[in-house]
Amino acid sequence: MVLDPQFVWNGIVVGSIISVSALGLTLIFGILNFINIAYGDYMATGAYIAFAVNAQMGLPLVVAIAAGVGGMAAGAVLVDKVVFEHFRTSSPVTLLIVSIGVAFFIRNLIRAVWGPSGNFYDVPIEANPSLFGVRYSVEQVSIIIASLLLLAAVYVLLRRTRIGIAMRAASDDRTLTRIRGVDTERLVLYVWIAGGAIAGLGGIMLGLDAQIRPNMGFTTLIPIFAATILGGIGDPKGAVAGGFAIGILQEVSVVVIPSEYKFAVALAALIIGLLLRPDGLFGEATR
Repeated sequence: MVLDPQFVWNGIVVGSIISVSALGLTLIFGILNFINIAYGDYMATGAYIAFAVNAQMGLPLVVAIAAGVGGMAAGAVLVDKVVFEHFRTSSPVTLLIVSIGVAFFIRNLIRAVWGPSGNFYDVPIEANPSLFGVRYSVEQVSIIIASLLLLAAVYVLLRRTRIGIAMRAASDDRTLTRIRGVDTERLVLYVWIAGGAIAGLGGIMLGLDAQIRPNMGFTTLIPIFAATILGGIGDPKGAVAGGFAIGILQEVSVVVIPSEYKFAVALAALIIGLLLRPDGLFGEATR
């Protein structure tokens, strides 16, 4: 059995999407301490906003991406103000259940507006060039570059800015951070803006690589959650590493198992990772 490098390349592309999405999810968890099941539908919303601007309104894809990212950032804040803010002091289980309801509402709203069938962005259809036997597309290269730029930007945000340092402090101990004079409610606003924007970008990247569908984000939640937990919940760098690991493992696994079972690889990697590294890939506590 010879490993085709095409599968590795596909895994890097998928891993880029999962890493970006897992990063947004772990940022939200770090401050709010709950797993937002609606996150996958945030991704789908960002993808459909971009689709509306690009394919339906005829504007350039760059403008559509900006609209999708900005629209979902605003949407995440709106959902927080309308729904999640009222359950801020509730238990994580209550917030989890509420997020499931939000997820169903958003998904069915998307179906009502854009229909249940799949859609594509209005991008030029060209023959994929080949390099060293690996076929790639402009969209795939753009996904990888965009993910690396975003990951670098978030790293700088968390390590080099006052807002990022405050976010990290609140992630460790929100009560102590508030006592020290940090406006934690404003931090929550910033986290929803960042998390919503990242979710929107992740959904657009997913739509560019595959197809835009109402349940596209929901079906991607398994590998995203696997990457988040494998890397250590609340640990951004672990989420990124876990995302690339899950993406590559999924795509390479089709060499030995049917492609329809590759999502099971994410669950298997999660179980093995928790057995071998229960505190996450980099030793951060999984909460």
